[in-house]
Amino acid sequence: MGYKTTADGTRISAGHQLVLGQQSFLRTDNGTAQLNIDGVAAGSPVVLWNGTGAGDSGADWTASGTGSETAGSMHAGTNGWDSGVTAQNDVTTFDNGSLLDVDGTYDELQFWLQPKAFPTTSRLRVGFLDASNNLVGNWRRVENYTTDMDLDAWQQVSLPIADFALTADVQKLRFQYRITAGQHHYFDDIELVASAGGGPYRFQVAAPDAQTLYHMSMMVLVVSAPSAGWDPTAFANITDGLGKGLLVRQRRISDGEVLWKLNSKDNVDLFGRFHPQDDITFANGDLLVGFMIKPGKASVVITDDEVLEFVVRDDLTSLTSARAYVHYGTEVISA
Repeated sequence: MGYKTTADGTRISAGHQLVLGQQSFLRTDNGTAQLNIDGVAAGSPVVLWNGTGAGDSGADWTASGTGSETAGSMHAGTNGWDSGVTAQNDVTTFDNGSLLDVDGTYDELQFWLQPKAFPTTSRLRVGFLDASNNLVGNWRRVENYTTDMDLDAWQQVSLPIADFALTADVQKLRFQYRITAGQHHYFDDIELVASAGGGPYRFQVAAPDAQTLYHMSMMVLVVSAPSAGWDPTAFANITDGLGKGLLVRQRRISDGEVLWKLNSKDNVDLFGRFHPQDDITFANGDLLVGFMIKPGKASVVITDDEVLEFVVRDDLTSLTSARAYVHYGTEVISA
């Protein structure tokens, strides 16, 4: 069994301090661009399911499984989908009728959700299947892409297609009501957003190899926006720009599992999770504010497989800039 060393090879003894470092969050598709201010998928949404009433539109995929189309469950138009009160492992499936290259054609799955009942330990999963009902890629937990699962409130949920790690063409989209019986949800305006060269983007920090661990001591998010009569305690432009939420999470690359996440989409969410620190008002009227997360010692360890990342799913151009950094202590484990 190897002993632990610092980055320069010095053996760590009791009380020895780890070598400190700092790294910015960089885009995973090119490895160089820092967290930017325009992460929205720019293509036009294509309707997957939007109800079949007079006020609805689109060539809907065929719905089956638990639930039914009702007027009372609509977000917009005429009808939505009411899952009803579900039993454990019930499913709702939307079938395209033929295979579709979702990974190569679309960037984002988005839909409107209103939870009506979500018992403790419940999991709402979504995944893509082939024509024979085999899972293609990975299931994703819907609650990992929301700020919360507040009952009786509509919210738009946005999942990057890249998170599904699709390995083939797909024919069906399936929601699965897991772990606990008694879930109940309304769904509407289920769409795929076409690729158009922009977002959603993922910005990531990972340790360089299996022998290196980063013990996170602090994460800093720095944003600036034009000041228009508001102060740093309000910072209203953040609310304007985060309709889908700025998602920070720790995730395993090998299987895509989210270990923990914070999704901030308004001031209450942001200030409830990030601690505001120094603010600067520039001569041009821009206001810059830093936000900080400082976890307990050794509570967040970043490896070459368990990465820390921001996911930007909104057009943040109401902000002048947005940057994020992680501060850490480096631990090296000998092979």
